[in-house]
Amino acid sequence: MTSYSDIISLLVGIVFSILLPIVTCFSRKRIYASWARIASLAACVAGLGWGVLGYVLLHSTVSISESVRLEGIKGMLGGICIGLAISIMIAKPYEKRVA
Repeated sequence: MTSYSDIISLLVGIVFSILLPIVTCFSRKRIYASWARIASLAACVAGLGWGVLGYVLLHSTVSISESVRLEGIKGMLGGICIGLAISIMIAKPYEKRVA
């Protein structure tokens, strides 16, 4: 039986990883550099992979060695997503639009 907090954390992570490229590409207040748009798409893919692996690990019966290997990949994808998102947020290669 899985707890609701696990499912909620997976859904929140997936939603935020989808929102990152949407905000980066379609923001009206800030013009992000092209590297930030590409990095946000990579963070989205990594975040979706993290969510899918988390869901698969919650609802599947795999052996211990496969579970450990998948948990490692899941942690790596989560770290890539968080690292790219933080680097986009703290970098200042954008211009503010004056409207």
